[in-house]
Amino acid sequence: VWATLRTRRDERMAELVAAAEALAAEIAAAHGLAVRFDYHEIFVASVNAPDAVEHLARALDEEGVARSEAALPMRASEDFGIFGHSAKSAMFFLGAGERHPSLHNPDYDFPDDLIPIGSRIFMRAARNLLG
Repeated sequence: VWATLRTRRDERMAELVAAAEALAAEIAAAHGLAVRFDYHEIFVASVNAPDAVEHLARALDEEGVARSEAALPMRASEDFGIFGHSAKSAMFFLGAGERHPSLHNPDYDFPDDLIPIGSRIFMRAARNLLG
């Protein structure tokens, strides 16, 4: 049996894992089966730091780039969460519109027209932080 477990906070993950293991062990015992647990690709939660979000929002506003928090929270990019352990971080999406294949689609091709926009956002955020 394979399962994917996701939580919004790392603290909740330990509780969820313990509950899932207990349930699996109970079901296995009831049927005279052995159970073992293996884990693959454990990611920490991606949680934006409020200060980093404020800096990013300011940079977006100053660059005239529209922003939205629609469809949040979301659970994509668990690998980004590790950055938050080293520094205040905020993840954002630079959208190409709805007529482009999504990131993990085999037909995905990064739209190079987004490079100047993304560069402006990062440059503005860096300038604001450095004063």
